[in-house]
Amino acid sequence: MLRLLFYPIILLAIALAVAVVVPAAGWAISHWMTYQWFLIGAGGYFLLRILRIFTRNESWLQTFSHELSHTVVGMMFLRRIHSFSATTGEGEITHSGRIRFGQIFISLAPYCLPIFTYALLFLRLLGATKSLYIFDIMIGVTFAFHLLCFWRQTGNHQTDIRSVGYLRSYLFLIWAWLFNATIILLSIRMGVLDAFKSVALDSWQLLQEWADVLVDWITELYTLLKGLISK
Repeated sequence: MLRLLFYPIILLAIALAVAVVVPAAGWAISHWMTYQWFLIGAGGYFLLRILRIFTRNESWLQTFSHELSHTVVGMMFLRRIHSFSATTGEGEITHSGRIRFGQIFISLAPYCLPIFTYALLFLRLLGATKSLYIFDIMIGVTFAFHLLCFWRQTGNHQTDIRSVGYLRSYLFLIWAWLFNATIILLSIRMGVLDAFKSVALDSWQLLQEWADVLVDWITELYTLLKGLISK
């Protein structure tokens, strides 16, 4: 039953994410100067990758962030973490817990959760206004790093994706990428806490509007059918 409900729920979530990210992206484009330091950080990361000294440990760091994402999200869903290992190109964590809810979040976190970026977004709340540009540069650097991770690691060869199922995995990842992109865009503009609040309120408002439209359609259809039957 829960597996059948997954598809309508995730499709609705994707529709909501698109409806929220479009205005956020539109505002970002028209006010791109707000994101200049973020863009400098993202572009700087790819420029720095030209240097061998910078990329020497990149593969290990990608593996580390992969396993760290599993670990952090697992702990959020009250899983007990028993071991954590990350070497160049290979890593593993072991965990246990009776609660099955949240397994898709734990399994797919490394392919959609920019964990270092989120850490900096929350640290940014503690920064003085005059120093926020430093955080924005580092947020850009980490976001570019995670984009590269997602590009390299996401694929049908991954056990995590195969275990969840290809269709379910990619639908979930589409929603997660849209959601995270919205939060990051809004966080640089208003702070991460207000970003989450804004997304929640906008999503709720959209759901109410869509529900009203659906009720109107059903009412009109009922009236039409009732008129046809009465004839």
